[in-house]
Amino acid sequence: MIGVSQTEKFTELGAVTIDTPLSDGDIAAAAVTVKRLLPFDALSGSYRYSTTCSYYDPALLNIIQHPFFEDVACTVLRTGAVHFFQTAILATYPQPGAVFSYDQHIDLQYALLDLEATPRRIVCTFFLWLTDVSEKRAPMMWRPGSHRLLARAWEEQAALRDQMPQVIGVKMEDLPVLDFAQPQPLLARAGQATVLSTAMVHGASSNVDNAPRMAFVMTFVAAGVKVGLPEAQQRTKEAYDAELKYRLRPERAHLVKV
Repeated sequence: MIGVSQTEKFTELGAVTIDTPLSDGDIAAAAVTVKRLLPFDALSGSYRYSTTCSYYDPALLNIIQHPFFEDVACTVLRTGAVHFFQTAILATYPQPGAVFSYDQHIDLQYALLDLEATPRRIVCTFFLWLTDVSEKRAPMMWRPGSHRLLARAWEEQAALRDQMPQVIGVKMEDLPVLDFAQPQPLLARAGQATVLSTAMVHGASSNVDNAPRMAFVMTFVAAGVKVGLPEAQQRTKEAYDAELKYRLRPERAHLVKV
C-alpha cells in the first residue's frame, strides 16, 4: 500500500516512488509486451516511442486490474471508489553519442482547491517502471512542488475556473514564470511505481545508457469526478473503455465506467 508519509509527499512534492506487490514475472511479461508493441526502428530516426489506450494484452490488463493500484489511488485521492481514466506505454532506447537532454511541460491543470478537496478532483497517475531507471537511462526530470505553485496560479485566472480540472499539455516556455525548484532525475528500480501528478513540471530525457527504459502508465480518478479531455482523447477513451470493461475479469470490471 501507500503510507501516510508517502501520501503527504505526493501532496507536497507531486511525486513519490513506492514498492509494489508485482512479481518479477509480472514485470518481465509486461516489459516483453511493451518491447513487442514499441520496437526500436533504426530507420525512423527516433529513440522514444509511446502509444495510448490501444492495447489489451493480458500482461498489461492484469496490471491495470490489480487491486493494489485501485487501493493506492483511493488513498491518494481520498475516496472510497475510483475509475480507470487512461493508460500509456513508453519505451526510450539508447541513443549512441547523444548528449543528455530533456524537455519540460505539464499535462494537467487544476486549482489548489481541487488538490485539497475530498475527494480530490485530480488525476492519480502511476508510472510503473518495467526497467531500472538510472541517471543515464532516460529518467523523468521533475520539479518538486511545481504542481502546487501552478495550481495556485491557475486558481487566480478567472477564465480557467470553469474548465478545470482538465488534461492539457503546456510547454515550459508557455507556463507562468514562478519560483520553480530545479529539475531533478526521478530514479527507480524495475517493479516500483511512481505515483505522481502530471500537473507538476516534468519531462522525458534522452537515454545515454546501454539499455532501454520502459514504463507502463495508468491513471485513475475518484468516482464521480469529471476531468476534461481534448475531444480526440475523449473519443479514444470512450472506445477503449467500452472494450476494456468487457476484457477485465467480471469482479474487476467496476474499475471502468462506460
